[in-house]
Amino acid sequence: MPTSVNVPTVVIGAGLAGLAASLTLARAGHNVVLVEAGETFGGCCSATHIDGFTFNNGAMYVAVPSLLRHGFQRLGLDFEALVPLQAITRPMQSHLDDGTVVHLTDASNSWVAGPRGEQREQSTQILRAGLNRLQTQWGPIYRKLIHEILPQEPSLWHSLRHLGLYLPRMGDRVDSLIKTYFPDVGLQAAVSATLLYTGIAADKLPATQIIGLLALLEEGFHLPSGGMSAIGEALYRHLPPSNVSTRWGQRVARIEMAADKVCAVVLTNGERLQTQRILTTISGFDVVRNLLPQNAVPQALARIASRASLSHRAVSIQLGCSGVDLPNSFMINHVPGMEHQGRMHRTVTTRPDYCSYSVPTQVLPDLAPDGKQIIEMFAPVSSVDTASGWTPQMTHKTVQLHVDALRHRMPGMQIESMRVMDPDGFVHQRHLYEGALYGVAPGTPPHHFFPHRSGIGGLYLAGQTTFPGYGVSTAVWSGIQAAHAMIQDKQRRPRR
Repeated sequence: MPTSVNVPTVVIGAGLAGLAASLTLARAGHNVVLVEAGETFGGCCSATHIDGFTFNNGAMYVAVPSLLRHGFQRLGLDFEALVPLQAITRPMQSHLDDGTVVHLTDASNSWVAGPRGEQREQSTQILRAGLNRLQTQWGPIYRKLIHEILPQEPSLWHSLRHLGLYLPRMGDRVDSLIKTYFPDVGLQAAVSATLLYTGIAADKLPATQIIGLLALLEEGFHLPSGGMSAIGEALYRHLPPSNVSTRWGQRVARIEMAADKVCAVVLTNGERLQTQRILTTISGFDVVRNLLPQNAVPQALARIASRASLSHRAVSIQLGCSGVDLPNSFMINHVPGMEHQGRMHRTVTTRPDYCSYSVPTQVLPDLAPDGKQIIEMFAPVSSVDTASGWTPQMTHKTVQLHVDALRHRMPGMQIESMRVMDPDGFVHQRHLYEGALYGVAPGTPPHHFFPHRSGIGGLYLAGQTTFPGYGVSTAVWSGIQAAHAMIQDKQRRPRR
Protein backbone atom coordinates (compact mmCIF):
# COMPACT_ATOMS: atom_id res chain seq x y z
CA MET A 1 0.00 0.00 0.00
CA PRO A 2 1.32 3.50 -0.83
CA THR A 3 2.68 5.48 2.12
CA SER A 4 2.06 9.17 2.77
CA VAL A 5 5.53 9.83 1.39
CA ASN A 6 4.98 8.41 -2.10
CA VAL A 7 1.23 8.88 -2.57
CA PRO A 8 0.94 11.08 -5.69
CA THR A 9 -0.77 14.41 -6.01
CA VAL A 10 -3.57 14.27 -8.59
CA VAL A 11 -4.06 17.18 -10.98
CA ILE A 12 -7.32 17.08 -12.93
CA GLY A 13 -7.25 18.73 -16.36
CA ALA A 14 -4.28 19.23 -18.72
CA GLY A 15 -5.20 22.71 -19.90
CA LEU A 16 -2.94 25.68 -19.18
CA ALA A 17 -3.89 25.78 -15.49
CA GLY A 18 -3.28 22.05 -15.06
CA LEU A 19 0.04 22.17 -16.89
CA ALA A 20 1.24 25.16 -14.86
CA ALA A 21 0.11 23.51 -11.62
CA SER A 22 1.76 20.19 -12.50
CA LEU A 23 5.04 21.90 -13.34
CA THR A 24 4.96 23.93 -10.10
CA LEU A 25 4.20 20.88 -7.96
CA ALA A 26 6.73 18.64 -9.69
CA ARG A 27 9.50 21.16 -9.14
CA ALA A 28 8.50 21.31 -5.47
CA GLY A 29 9.09 17.57 -5.18
CA HIS A 30 5.57 16.22 -5.67
CA ASN A 31 4.91 13.12 -7.73
CA VAL A 32 2.01 14.15 -9.95
CA VAL A 33 -0.61 12.15 -11.80
CA LEU A 34 -2.14 14.41 -14.45
CA VAL A 35 -5.61 13.25 -15.51
CA GLU A 36 -7.14 14.59 -18.73
CA ALA A 37 -10.55 13.68 -20.16
CA GLY A 38 -9.42 14.50 -23.69
CA GLU A 39 -6.65 12.99 -25.76
CA THR A 40 -4.32 15.98 -25.78
CA PHE A 41 -2.99 18.82 -23.64
CA GLY A 42 -3.25 22.59 -23.77
CA GLY A 43 -6.99 23.14 -23.33
CA CYS A 44 -7.84 26.53 -24.83
CA CYS A 45 -4.31 26.70 -26.25
CA SER A 46 -4.34 23.61 -28.42
CA ALA A 47 -5.11 23.11 -32.10
CA THR A 48 -6.61 20.68 -34.59
CA HIS A 49 -5.28 20.13 -38.12
CA ILE A 50 -7.86 19.47 -40.84
CA ASP A 51 -7.31 19.51 -44.62
CA GLY A 52 -4.13 21.55 -44.22
CA PHE A 53 -5.79 24.16 -41.99
CA THR A 54 -4.76 24.68 -38.35
CA PHE A 55 -7.84 25.54 -36.27
CA ASN A 56 -7.66 26.87 -32.72
CA ASN A 57 -9.38 24.85 -30.01
CA GLY A 58 -10.29 27.88 -27.94
CA ALA A 59 -8.36 31.09 -27.29
CA MET A 60 -7.99 33.33 -30.32
CA TYR A 61 -5.13 35.63 -29.27
CA VAL A 62 -2.93 36.75 -26.38
CA ALA A 63 -4.27 39.97 -24.86
CA VAL A 64 -1.99 40.54 -21.84
CA PRO A 65 1.48 39.33 -22.86
CA SER A 66 3.26 40.87 -19.86
CA LEU A 67 1.20 38.76 -17.45
CA LEU A 68 1.82 35.60 -19.47
CA ARG A 69 5.53 36.40 -19.66
CA HIS A 70 5.62 36.90 -15.89
CA GLY A 71 3.84 33.57 -15.39
CA PHE A 72 6.45 31.74 -17.46
CA GLN A 73 9.20 33.47 -15.48
CA ARG A 74 7.59 32.26 -12.24
CA LEU A 75 7.73 28.74 -13.69
CA GLY A 76 11.42 29.17 -14.52
CA LEU A 77 10.83 29.22 -18.27
CA ASP A 78 12.23 31.56 -20.92
CA PHE A 79 9.04 32.86 -22.51
CA GLU A 80 10.72 34.79 -25.31
CA ALA A 81 12.65 31.73 -26.45
CA LEU A 82 9.78 29.26 -26.08
CA VAL A 83 6.83 31.32 -27.33
CA PRO A 84 7.92 34.12 -29.68
CA LEU A 85 4.99 36.46 -30.18
CA GLN A 86 3.94 38.29 -33.29
CA ALA A 87 2.12 41.58 -32.76
CA ILE A 88 -1.26 41.93 -34.45
CA THR A 89 -0.62 45.26 -36.16
CA ARG A 90 -4.20 45.69 -37.42
CA PRO A 91 -6.24 44.22 -34.58
CA MET A 92 -9.79 45.36 -35.27
CA GLN A 93 -12.07 47.19 -37.65
CA SER A 94 -15.75 47.87 -37.08
CA HIS A 95 -18.18 48.61 -39.91
CA LEU A 96 -21.13 50.84 -39.02
CA ASP A 97 -24.54 51.17 -40.64
CA ASP A 98 -23.63 54.40 -42.48
CA GLY A 99 -20.56 52.83 -44.11
CA THR A 100 -18.06 54.27 -41.67
CA VAL A 101 -15.19 51.95 -40.73
CA VAL A 102 -13.43 52.48 -37.40
CA HIS A 103 -9.94 50.99 -37.14
CA LEU A 104 -8.77 50.39 -33.57
CA THR A 105 -5.08 49.90 -32.84
CA ASP A 106 -3.62 52.12 -30.13
CA ALA A 107 -4.52 55.60 -28.91
CA SER A 108 -2.18 57.36 -31.34
CA ASN A 109 -2.80 55.39 -34.53
CA SER A 110 -6.49 54.43 -34.55
CA TRP A 111 -8.46 56.06 -37.34
CA VAL A 112 -11.87 56.47 -38.92
CA ALA A 113 -12.52 55.94 -42.64
CA GLY A 114 -15.52 56.99 -44.70
CA PRO A 115 -17.68 54.85 -47.00
CA ARG A 116 -15.20 55.34 -49.84
CA GLY A 117 -12.19 54.60 -47.66
CA GLU A 118 -11.06 58.19 -47.09
CA GLN A 119 -9.97 59.11 -43.59
CA ARG A 120 -12.38 61.27 -41.64
CA GLU A 121 -10.04 63.69 -39.91
CA GLN A 122 -12.42 65.15 -37.34
CA SER A 123 -13.80 61.77 -36.28
CA THR A 124 -10.27 60.40 -36.10
CA GLN A 125 -9.22 63.25 -33.80
CA ILE A 126 -12.24 62.65 -31.54
CA LEU A 127 -11.49 58.92 -31.44
CA ARG A 128 -7.82 59.40 -30.57
CA ALA A 129 -8.61 62.03 -27.94
CA GLY A 130 -11.12 59.71 -26.27
CA LEU A 131 -8.73 56.76 -26.34
CA ASN A 132 -5.91 58.90 -24.93
CA ARG A 133 -8.08 60.21 -22.11
CA LEU A 134 -9.35 56.71 -21.35
CA GLN A 135 -5.82 55.32 -21.24
CA THR A 136 -4.58 58.20 -19.08
CA GLN A 137 -7.33 57.72 -16.49
CA TRP A 138 -7.69 53.93 -16.58
CA GLY A 139 -4.13 52.93 -17.47
CA PRO A 140 -3.00 53.08 -13.82
CA ILE A 141 -5.83 50.69 -12.88
CA TYR A 142 -4.81 48.29 -15.63
CA ARG A 143 -1.16 48.36 -14.60
CA LYS A 144 -1.92 47.80 -10.91
CA LEU A 145 -4.21 44.92 -11.82
CA ILE A 146 -1.65 43.26 -14.09
CA HIS A 147 1.49 43.87 -12.03
CA GLU A 148 0.29 44.05 -8.41
CA ILE A 149 -2.95 42.08 -8.08
CA LEU A 150 -3.29 39.21 -10.54
CA PRO A 151 0.16 37.68 -9.87
CA GLN A 152 -0.73 37.45 -6.16
CA GLU A 153 -3.02 35.02 -4.38
CA PRO A 154 -6.53 36.57 -4.60
CA SER A 155 -7.16 38.77 -1.56
CA LEU A 156 -9.88 41.35 -1.00
CA TRP A 157 -7.69 43.46 1.26
CA HIS A 158 -4.75 43.33 -1.11
CA SER A 159 -7.01 44.47 -3.96
CA LEU A 160 -8.55 47.27 -1.90
CA ARG A 161 -5.12 48.51 -0.88
CA HIS A 162 -4.08 48.91 -4.51
CA LEU A 163 -7.40 49.89 -6.11
CA GLY A 164 -9.35 51.60 -3.33
CA LEU A 165 -8.64 55.04 -4.78
CA TYR A 166 -10.32 54.04 -8.05
CA LEU A 167 -13.42 52.30 -6.69
CA PRO A 168 -15.85 55.20 -7.41
CA ARG A 169 -15.19 55.12 -11.15
CA MET A 170 -15.28 51.30 -11.22
CA GLY A 171 -18.88 51.12 -10.02
CA ASP A 172 -20.50 52.44 -13.21
CA ARG A 173 -21.74 50.50 -16.25
CA VAL A 174 -19.45 50.19 -19.22
CA ASP A 175 -21.93 51.77 -21.67
CA SER A 176 -22.04 54.92 -19.52
CA LEU A 177 -18.26 54.92 -19.36
CA ILE A 178 -17.99 54.69 -23.15
CA LYS A 179 -20.41 57.60 -23.59
CA THR A 180 -18.27 59.69 -21.24
CA TYR A 181 -15.19 59.36 -23.42
CA PHE A 182 -16.80 59.14 -26.87
CA PRO A 183 -19.71 61.56 -27.51
CA ASP A 184 -20.17 60.38 -31.11
CA VAL A 185 -22.66 57.47 -31.40
CA GLY A 186 -20.68 55.87 -34.21
CA LEU A 187 -17.52 55.80 -32.12
CA GLN A 188 -19.54 54.43 -29.22
CA ALA A 189 -20.64 51.54 -31.44
CA ALA A 190 -17.08 50.79 -32.52
CA VAL A 191 -15.63 50.96 -29.01
CA SER A 192 -18.38 48.80 -27.52
CA ALA A 193 -17.70 46.24 -30.27
CA THR A 194 -14.48 45.45 -28.40
CA LEU A 195 -16.76 43.89 -25.75
CA LEU A 196 -18.61 41.50 -28.07
CA TYR A 197 -16.41 38.64 -26.87
CA THR A 198 -18.09 38.81 -23.43
CA GLY A 199 -21.44 37.63 -24.81
CA ILE A 200 -23.16 40.37 -22.76
CA ALA A 201 -24.62 43.71 -23.85
CA ALA A 202 -22.69 46.81 -22.79
CA ASP A 203 -25.56 48.13 -20.65
CA LYS A 204 -25.32 45.00 -18.50
CA LEU A 205 -21.56 45.00 -17.97
CA PRO A 206 -19.69 46.79 -15.16
CA ALA A 207 -17.24 49.52 -16.12
CA THR A 208 -14.35 47.27 -15.14
CA GLN A 209 -14.87 45.28 -18.35
CA ILE A 210 -13.27 48.18 -20.23
CA ILE A 211 -10.08 46.40 -19.20
CA GLY A 212 -10.28 44.46 -22.47
CA LEU A 213 -9.89 47.67 -24.47
CA LEU A 214 -7.17 48.84 -22.08
CA ALA A 215 -5.24 45.65 -22.86
CA LEU A 216 -5.29 46.62 -26.54
CA LEU A 217 -4.19 50.20 -25.84
CA GLU A 218 -1.50 49.30 -23.30
CA GLU A 219 0.08 46.17 -24.80
CA GLY A 220 -1.65 45.30 -28.06
CA PHE A 221 -2.89 41.87 -29.13
CA HIS A 222 -0.51 39.10 -30.18
CA LEU A 223 -0.33 35.62 -31.68
CA PRO A 224 2.44 33.11 -30.96
CA SER A 225 4.40 32.06 -34.02
CA GLY A 226 2.81 28.79 -35.09
CA GLY A 227 -0.50 29.58 -33.41
CA MET A 228 -1.99 29.54 -29.93
CA SER A 229 -1.08 25.89 -29.36
CA ALA A 230 2.56 26.95 -28.94
CA ILE A 231 1.76 28.06 -25.38
CA GLY A 232 0.41 24.69 -24.28
CA GLU A 233 3.23 22.88 -26.07
CA ALA A 234 5.88 24.94 -24.26
CA LEU A 235 4.44 24.08 -20.85
CA TYR A 236 3.93 20.40 -21.63
CA ARG A 237 7.48 19.93 -22.95
CA HIS A 238 8.90 21.05 -19.62
CA LEU A 239 6.95 18.66 -17.40
CA PRO A 240 9.59 16.40 -15.83
CA PRO A 241 8.65 12.83 -16.85
CA SER A 242 10.23 11.44 -13.70
CA ASN A 243 7.70 13.34 -11.57
CA VAL A 244 4.63 13.60 -13.80
CA SER A 245 2.65 10.69 -15.24
CA THR A 246 -0.46 11.17 -17.34
CA ARG A 247 -3.84 9.54 -17.89
CA TRP A 248 -5.23 10.57 -21.29
CA GLY A 249 -8.86 10.12 -22.29
CA GLN A 250 -9.96 9.47 -18.71
CA ARG A 251 -12.76 11.41 -17.07
CA VAL A 252 -13.06 11.66 -13.31
CA ALA A 253 -16.12 9.84 -12.00
CA ARG A 254 -15.90 11.07 -8.40
CA ILE A 255 -13.70 12.35 -5.63
CA GLU A 256 -13.71 10.21 -2.50
CA MET A 257 -13.28 11.51 1.02
CA ALA A 258 -12.47 10.14 4.45
CA ALA A 259 -12.40 12.04 7.75
CA ASP A 260 -13.26 15.34 5.99
CA LYS A 261 -10.28 15.04 3.63
CA VAL A 262 -9.86 13.81 0.09
CA CYS A 263 -8.52 10.28 -0.17
CA ALA A 264 -8.94 9.19 -3.79
CA VAL A 265 -9.90 10.06 -7.34
CA VAL A 266 -11.95 7.43 -9.17
CA LEU A 267 -11.79 7.47 -12.98
CA THR A 268 -14.59 6.38 -15.29
CA ASN A 269 -12.55 3.32 -16.31
CA GLY A 270 -12.67 2.17 -12.69
CA GLU A 271 -9.11 3.07 -11.77
CA ARG A 272 -8.83 4.43 -8.23
CA LEU A 273 -5.99 6.85 -7.58
CA GLN A 274 -5.23 7.02 -3.88
CA THR A 275 -4.08 10.50 -2.89
CA GLN A 276 -3.98 13.04 -0.10
CA ARG A 277 -3.99 16.09 -2.37
CA ILE A 278 -6.05 16.96 -5.45
CA LEU A 279 -5.78 20.07 -7.61
CA THR A 280 -8.66 20.27 -10.05
CA THR A 281 -8.81 22.74 -12.91
CA ILE A 282 -12.23 21.73 -14.22
CA SER A 283 -15.28 23.87 -13.51
CA GLY A 284 -16.00 24.48 -9.85
CA PHE A 285 -19.66 23.92 -10.70
CA ASP A 286 -18.82 20.41 -11.89
CA VAL A 287 -16.76 19.68 -8.78
CA VAL A 288 -19.53 20.80 -6.42
CA ARG A 289 -22.49 19.29 -8.26
CA ASN A 290 -21.05 16.10 -9.72
CA LEU A 291 -17.74 15.00 -8.22
CA LEU A 292 -17.90 15.59 -4.47
CA PRO A 293 -20.14 13.70 -2.04
CA GLN A 294 -23.04 16.10 -1.59
CA ASN A 295 -22.93 15.88 2.19
CA ALA A 296 -19.29 16.97 2.11
CA VAL A 297 -19.64 20.21 0.10
CA PRO A 298 -18.78 23.25 2.26
CA GLN A 299 -21.53 25.86 2.48
CA ALA A 300 -19.26 28.50 0.96
CA LEU A 301 -18.74 26.42 -2.20
CA ALA A 302 -22.42 25.55 -2.39
CA ARG A 303 -23.32 29.25 -2.22
CA ILE A 304 -20.95 30.11 -5.06
CA ALA A 305 -22.30 27.27 -7.20
CA SER A 306 -25.86 28.53 -6.70
CA ARG A 307 -25.10 32.24 -7.02
CA ALA A 308 -22.51 32.68 -9.77
CA SER A 309 -23.80 33.15 -13.31
CA LEU A 310 -22.55 30.94 -16.11
CA SER A 311 -21.06 32.65 -19.14
CA HIS A 312 -22.66 32.53 -22.56
CA ARG A 313 -22.88 29.56 -24.91
CA ALA A 314 -22.19 29.61 -28.63
CA VAL A 315 -21.75 27.58 -31.78
CA SER A 316 -18.15 27.85 -32.96
CA ILE A 317 -17.83 28.02 -36.75
CA GLN A 318 -14.37 27.73 -38.30
CA LEU A 319 -13.96 27.89 -42.05
CA GLY A 320 -11.01 27.08 -44.26
CA CYS A 321 -11.73 29.02 -47.43
CA SER A 322 -10.43 30.51 -50.64
CA GLY A 323 -11.56 32.92 -53.32
CA VAL A 324 -12.26 35.75 -50.91
CA ASP A 325 -10.78 39.22 -50.56
CA LEU A 326 -10.89 39.77 -46.81
CA PRO A 327 -10.51 43.07 -44.94
CA ASN A 328 -6.93 43.52 -43.74
CA SER A 329 -7.65 43.27 -40.00
CA PHE A 330 -7.54 40.39 -37.53
CA MET A 331 -11.06 41.01 -36.20
CA ILE A 332 -13.92 42.38 -38.29
CA ASN A 333 -17.17 43.57 -36.78
CA HIS A 334 -20.36 44.63 -38.55
CA VAL A 335 -22.32 46.27 -35.76
CA PRO A 336 -25.39 48.39 -35.02
CA GLY A 337 -25.35 51.20 -32.47
CA MET A 338 -24.13 50.38 -28.99
CA GLU A 339 -27.62 50.29 -27.51
CA HIS A 340 -28.65 47.64 -30.08
CA GLN A 341 -25.62 45.36 -29.89
CA GLY A 342 -27.37 43.10 -27.40
CA ARG A 343 -29.15 41.52 -30.39
CA MET A 344 -25.80 40.11 -31.49
CA HIS A 345 -25.87 37.88 -28.39
CA ARG A 346 -29.23 36.30 -29.20
CA THR A 347 -29.97 33.19 -31.26
CA VAL A 348 -31.07 34.15 -34.78
CA THR A 349 -33.97 32.78 -36.79
CA THR A 350 -33.09 34.60 -40.03
CA ARG A 351 -29.82 35.60 -41.66
CA PRO A 352 -28.20 38.06 -39.23
CA ASP A 353 -27.65 41.63 -40.38
CA TYR A 354 -24.64 41.94 -38.10
CA CYS A 355 -21.73 39.64 -37.41
CA SER A 356 -18.26 39.47 -35.92
CA TYR A 357 -15.44 37.21 -37.04
CA SER A 358 -11.67 36.87 -36.89
CA VAL A 359 -9.10 35.95 -39.52
CA PRO A 360 -5.98 34.48 -37.87
CA THR A 361 -4.34 33.93 -41.26
CA GLN A 362 -4.09 37.71 -41.69
CA VAL A 363 -1.35 37.49 -39.05
CA LEU A 364 -0.12 33.91 -39.49
CA PRO A 365 -0.67 32.85 -43.13
CA ASP A 366 1.07 29.51 -42.45
CA LEU A 367 -2.02 28.33 -40.56
CA ALA A 368 -3.60 27.63 -43.97
CA PRO A 369 -2.38 26.33 -47.34
CA ASP A 370 -0.94 28.94 -49.70
CA GLY A 371 -3.45 31.56 -50.76
CA LYS A 372 -6.17 30.34 -48.42
CA GLN A 373 -7.68 31.79 -45.27
CA ILE A 374 -9.25 30.78 -41.98
CA ILE A 375 -12.36 32.55 -40.70
CA GLU A 376 -13.58 31.99 -37.14
CA MET A 377 -16.84 33.15 -35.62
CA PHE A 378 -19.08 32.36 -32.66
CA ALA A 379 -22.83 32.23 -33.28
CA PRO A 380 -24.80 33.01 -30.10
CA VAL A 381 -26.88 30.42 -28.26
CA SER A 382 -29.42 32.16 -26.05
CA SER A 383 -32.66 30.24 -26.53
CA VAL A 384 -32.02 27.32 -24.14
CA ASP A 385 -31.54 27.06 -20.38
CA THR A 386 -29.18 24.09 -20.53
CA ALA A 387 -26.69 22.77 -23.06
CA SER A 388 -28.78 19.62 -23.48
CA GLY A 389 -31.69 21.75 -24.69
CA TRP A 390 -29.76 22.64 -27.84
CA THR A 391 -30.33 20.18 -30.69
CA PRO A 392 -28.34 19.20 -33.80
CA GLN A 393 -31.13 20.71 -35.89
CA MET A 394 -30.59 24.04 -34.13
CA THR A 395 -26.87 23.79 -34.85
CA HIS A 396 -27.49 23.10 -38.55
CA LYS A 397 -29.85 26.07 -38.86
CA THR A 398 -27.54 28.41 -36.95
CA VAL A 399 -24.52 27.48 -39.05
CA GLN A 400 -26.50 27.88 -42.27
CA LEU A 401 -27.71 31.36 -41.33
CA HIS A 402 -24.32 32.66 -40.20
CA VAL A 403 -22.46 31.23 -43.18
CA ASP A 404 -25.09 32.84 -45.40
CA ALA A 405 -24.33 36.14 -43.67
CA LEU A 406 -20.64 35.74 -44.49
CA ARG A 407 -21.40 34.81 -48.11
CA HIS A 408 -23.62 37.88 -48.37
CA ARG A 409 -20.64 40.06 -47.45
CA MET A 410 -18.05 37.97 -49.33
CA PRO A 411 -19.81 36.54 -52.42
CA GLY A 412 -16.73 34.79 -53.81
CA MET A 413 -16.03 32.75 -50.69
CA GLN A 414 -15.35 29.07 -51.38
CA ILE A 415 -15.49 26.87 -48.28
CA GLU A 416 -12.95 24.04 -48.42
CA SER A 417 -13.15 22.91 -44.82
CA MET A 418 -15.63 23.56 -42.03
CA ARG A 419 -15.37 22.76 -38.34
CA VAL A 420 -18.35 23.25 -36.03
CA MET A 421 -18.60 22.93 -32.26
CA ASP A 422 -22.01 23.37 -30.59
CA PRO A 423 -22.94 23.36 -26.87
CA ASP A 424 -23.06 19.57 -26.79
CA GLY A 425 -19.57 19.47 -28.28
CA PHE A 426 -18.27 21.98 -25.76
CA VAL A 427 -19.64 19.76 -22.98
CA HIS A 428 -18.48 16.36 -24.21
CA GLN A 429 -15.41 17.18 -26.31
CA ARG A 430 -14.03 20.34 -24.69
CA HIS A 431 -15.35 19.34 -21.25
CA LEU A 432 -16.82 22.77 -20.44
CA TYR A 433 -19.55 22.66 -17.80
CA GLU A 434 -22.94 23.28 -19.47
CA GLY A 435 -21.07 24.46 -22.56
CA ALA A 436 -20.34 27.84 -20.94
CA LEU A 437 -17.38 29.21 -22.89
CA TYR A 438 -15.81 31.17 -20.03
CA GLY A 439 -17.21 29.28 -17.06
CA VAL A 440 -18.28 32.21 -14.89
CA ALA A 441 -19.83 35.16 -16.76
CA PRO A 442 -17.64 38.21 -17.45
CA GLY A 443 -18.26 41.03 -14.99
CA THR A 444 -19.09 38.67 -12.11
CA PRO A 445 -17.92 40.07 -8.73
CA PRO A 446 -14.68 38.48 -7.48
CA HIS A 447 -16.31 36.91 -4.41
CA HIS A 448 -18.63 34.91 -6.69
CA PHE A 449 -15.69 32.94 -8.11
CA PHE A 450 -14.50 29.69 -6.58
CA PRO A 451 -11.49 29.99 -4.24
CA HIS A 452 -8.21 28.15 -4.69
CA ARG A 453 -8.56 26.65 -1.21
CA SER A 454 -11.81 24.70 -1.27
CA GLY A 455 -12.33 24.35 2.47
CA ILE A 456 -11.95 20.57 2.12
CA GLY A 457 -8.70 19.08 3.34
CA GLY A 458 -6.38 18.41 0.42
CA LEU A 459 -8.66 19.83 -2.33
CA TYR A 460 -7.60 22.87 -4.36
CA LEU A 461 -9.32 24.57 -7.29
CA ALA A 462 -7.89 26.36 -10.33
CA GLY A 463 -9.01 27.23 -13.85
CA GLN A 464 -11.48 29.70 -15.32
CA THR A 465 -14.09 29.43 -12.55
CA THR A 466 -11.54 30.74 -10.04
CA PHE A 467 -10.73 34.46 -9.90
CA PRO A 468 -10.09 36.31 -12.16
CA GLY A 469 -11.74 33.93 -14.60
CA TYR A 470 -11.21 33.17 -18.27
CA GLY A 471 -8.07 34.11 -20.18
CA VAL A 472 -4.80 32.62 -21.35
CA SER A 473 -2.50 34.43 -18.92
CA THR A 474 -4.89 34.11 -15.99
CA ALA A 475 -5.27 30.37 -16.60
CA VAL A 476 -1.53 29.92 -16.16
CA TRP A 477 -1.55 32.03 -13.00
CA SER A 478 -4.51 30.19 -11.48
CA GLY A 479 -2.57 26.94 -11.78
CA ILE A 480 0.53 28.50 -10.23
CA GLN A 481 -1.42 30.07 -7.36
CA ALA A 482 -3.45 26.97 -6.52
CA ALA A 483 -0.28 24.87 -6.53
CA HIS A 484 1.50 27.34 -4.25
CA ALA A 485 -1.47 27.28 -1.88
CA MET A 486 -1.16 23.49 -1.70
CA ILE A 487 2.60 23.68 -1.13
CA GLN A 488 2.22 26.30 1.61
CA ASP A 489 -0.46 24.31 3.41
CA LYS A 490 1.68 21.18 3.29
CA GLN A 491 4.63 23.07 4.79
CA ARG A 492 2.45 24.50 7.57
CA ARG A 493 1.03 21.11 8.54
CA PRO A 494 2.59 20.00 11.83
CA ARG A 495 4.77 16.92 11.56
CA ARG A 496 3.84 13.89 13.58
